[in-house]
Amino acid sequence: LEMDLRAAIANDELTVFYQPLVNLATRAPSGFEALVRWRHPRRGLLMPEQFLPLCDEMGLMPELGAMMMREASGQLAAWRKRHRAAGELTVAVNLSTGELERPDLVSDVEQIRRDTGLPPGALKLEVTEGDVMRDPDKAALTLRALRAAGAALALDDFGTGFSSLSYLTRLPFDTLKIDRYFVRTMATNEGSAKIVSSVVKLGQDLDMEVVAEGVENAGMARHLLSLGCDYGQGFGYAPALSAQEAE
Repeated sequence: LEMDLRAAIANDELTVFYQPLVNLATRAPSGFEALVRWRHPRRGLLMPEQFLPLCDEMGLMPELGAMMMREASGQLAAWRKRHRAAGELTVAVNLSTGELERPDLVSDVEQIRRDTGLPPGALKLEVTEGDVMRDPDKAALTLRALRAAGAALALDDFGTGFSSLSYLTRLPFDTLKIDRYFVRTMATNEGSAKIVSSVVKLGQDLDMEVVAEGVENAGMARHLLSLGCDYGQGFGYAPALSAQEAE
């Protein structure tokens, strides 16, 4: 599998799928999250959990992260040119563990925006709480540089481990993403429901957009909308789709 993976990157077998983010009020797509898949020549379509740990072991995550940003941004730019209705769409790309420390991350974002012509904020980078808290001061410098380079910033899986809320007020995030566990269990778990409500209120107070992951049905969407949540993402709308299916 290790040999196959090295060849996969060279042969463009790793491909980008797109899961829609939906505006809860209008029910219209507002953008997509880019997720990697591997079209293995013998094993078929492989999910990230089947190969990302190996990518990490082999030191391939920076190369993969750069590829995901380029491909997803290029696809969004193509959609924006072809479809008037796609003019306000965004695409979100997850930064892998440690990628905030990659020396050429900011210059890559600048180059991608020059190559694609995407306006500021169209490319959104998602960062986990764990990545930020490993070295919050250094992360703050990088995040501000990414913001200045024209990337929007989302804090992913919020509520699962943020060590200090004081850092949240100092970091230039545009978006909070509520972890799917809390969203999926809010109907049956009072603690989860309180966390979801609190995160939505926190986002409103800090002028951040709030995205709920794990939205599986219309009842969840209605409840989130009643709390003031901005966007939903999950199988209730669509799984991750190929570029053709997403279009």
